[in-house]
Amino acid sequence: MIQLNSIKVNEIHFYSSKIKSLIIFIISSIFIFIFFNKDLENEGLGIIIIFYLGFLLFWLGFVYSILLLFRTKPLLTVTDKQIIIYNLLRKPTTINFEDISSFYISNTTFRGIKTNESICITIKDDPFGRKGNIINTDLLNVKTNALLEELNYRRTIICKS
Repeated sequence: MIQLNSIKVNEIHFYSSKIKSLIIFIISSIFIFIFFNKDLENEGLGIIIIFYLGFLLFWLGFVYSILLLFRTKPLLTVTDKQIIIYNLLRKPTTINFEDISSFYISNTTFRGIKTNESICITIKDDPFGRKGNIINTDLLNVKTNALLEELNYRRTIICKS
C-alpha cells in the first residue's frame, strides 16, 4: 500500500508465470536442437522454406521465453483508479476505471481444449475511437476469474464514488 498526498493507493502487481515461461523455453529449445541436427541436402524447396519458417517460429518462442523468465517488472498493475498493462516490447497501456463500461472473459478452444483465455475491456464512448483492450491472462500468475472479480470490484467502487 502506497500513500500519496494523504490518499491511500492500493496496487496489485501481476507477474509472468515462470513455470509457463519455462515450458515454452524447453519446447522451443528441443525443436531448435532438432532443427540444427536436420540434414536438408536432398529436400525440395518447399520443405526447406517450411523448415526455416518453423525454425524462425521456435527461435522467436525461445527469445520470448527468455525475456519472460528474466523479467522482474510486472505484466499487469491494478490500482484503485486505473489498470496498467505492460507489454514486453512496447510502452505500457493505462486505462482508467472511469472509462471502462464492462469486462468479459473470452477464450479460444480447439477440439474442446481451451487454448487461450483473455479478459476483454470494453471502453465507454471514446472520442479517440478506442474500442477496448485485452488482458492476456495465459502468461500471468493468476486465475482469470479471480482477476475478473477484482477488476469488477474496483470498477464498481469507482462508479459509486
